[in-house]
Amino acid sequence: MIINHNISFKKLFNRVLLLQICLFYATNALSWGFYAHKRINHLAVFTLPSEMNRLYKRHIREIENLAVLPDQRRHSMDEEAARHYIDLDKYELKVLAYLHYDKAILMYTQDSLQQHGIVPWIIPMMQKRLKQAFLNRDTLQIIKISAELGHYIADAHVPLHTTSNYDGQQTNQVGIHAFWESRIPEMLQADLEAWSMPATYIIDLQKNTWEWILEAHTYVSTLLQVETKLNARTKPVNKYVFLKKGSILNKTYAPAYAKEYHKLLNKQIEHQFNQAVQHIGNVWYSAWLESGQPDFK
Repeated sequence: MIINHNISFKKLFNRVLLLQICLFYATNALSWGFYAHKRINHLAVFTLPSEMNRLYKRHIREIENLAVLPDQRRHSMDEEAARHYIDLDKYELKVLAYLHYDKAILMYTQDSLQQHGIVPWIIPMMQKRLKQAFLNRDTLQIIKISAELGHYIADAHVPLHTTSNYDGQQTNQVGIHAFWESRIPEMLQADLEAWSMPATYIIDLQKNTWEWILEAHTYVSTLLQVETKLNARTKPVNKYVFLKKGSILNKTYAPAYAKEYHKLLNKQIEHQFNQAVQHIGNVWYSAWLESGQPDFK
């Protein structure tokens, strides 16, 4: 029997909406941003087979809204921030790459891992929780964990979540984090090309997670260098504009500058966006298969 949590869902999502209103302006762009995280989770639902799709489509609004909860928790939970990134440049990659958490914690200590981020390991941990929710037929937890798991997987595909120079602060490019993962996706929206294939089973999630993160890391130098060159040939007056959100006037990158940067990156953002969508679907699907393919009519 499937547990019905309609009342719990209503209460939970009312709280989510309230948090979104309160934190919208206070939340720094430390991940894909509200728009992109919601859109990525939304699209991931359509990679699922019909047996899963029925449940996820019924709760697609919740899948979208709960996608931003991990970012909102950063303001109230000290341990939350480390789940979104890893500073690969602080490690010898040949030693760290592909380690499971139990081995990594023996080699580097928990404090060190928390300091430099644990996104490679939070994803398998969360999938384990999702499998248990499937086994329990707990729809509230299935949807909540799926949404949050989608957030972490999406963050693992952001190049600037893999380096200590996460906002260009070491290269005189402060603001590039929000520029790459929030400003451009929000500006493009319908023009952001999206494609996905049917979800497939992941045999070794820890290995795959590392592969996603290591690939994202290879784009760091390119996105920084491209912006440096574009900045050098752009007059400051043409680089920024002021946009009003509510009663707040924000300085942000000009549309023409953003579009040129996006063009020079040669669809790098679309690639990572679409990879995130596909891999989220794959992880949800794999959890469902490993929990016995429960039916949700």
